[in-house]
Amino acid sequence: MPQLTYRIAKIWGKPEGSSEKYDIDEQIVYPDDKDLNFDSHFTGKLTFIRLKDEISVLLNSAEVKIKFSCNRCLKIFTRNVEIPEAEREFFHEEPKFESDDLDDLFFMNKKRMTIDLNEMVRQEIILHFPLIPVCSRSCKGLCPVCGQDLNKVKCKCKPLNEKESADTFRPFKDLKKLI
Repeated sequence: MPQLTYRIAKIWGKPEGSSEKYDIDEQIVYPDDKDLNFDSHFTGKLTFIRLKDEISVLLNSAEVKIKFSCNRCLKIFTRNVEIPEAEREFFHEEPKFESDDLDDLFFMNKKRMTIDLNEMVRQEIILHFPLIPVCSRSCKGLCPVCGQDLNKVKCKCKPLNEKESADTFRPFKDLKKLI
């Protein structure tokens, strides 16, 4: 069975409100997504809850280590991405309410009686990425003149002088004069 695909025939046959719990410890791969470079297994806890026409999937305490490229120095580093909790409904049939975006709806495979959690997990991991991935708060980045890593070497480049910085586009430089 593919990664993060679960059989639901057993819970689908139970009455509303029934639940099943699972522990996740999977090596997951998304070959089409270059931003997801995993460095560990994806772990967490799953709860399936049988509702009237759908199954609610609760993901708790999930985490995975991902390799990022630092936005300041371009060094590759590993950061733990944590998903405290997430929930999605997997519908048996298209719901009667109108939805603006059909990509936000998840469906169970009625023929095989399975639920594929890969897209749900991929979305949640991306939602919990750091806003600006940096290897450390004290990262000095690269020199804008010579490109050396300022964390390793103190370069001898002169800072950009006033004339050079005046040539840069600064649309709000005269704003103070107007007020």
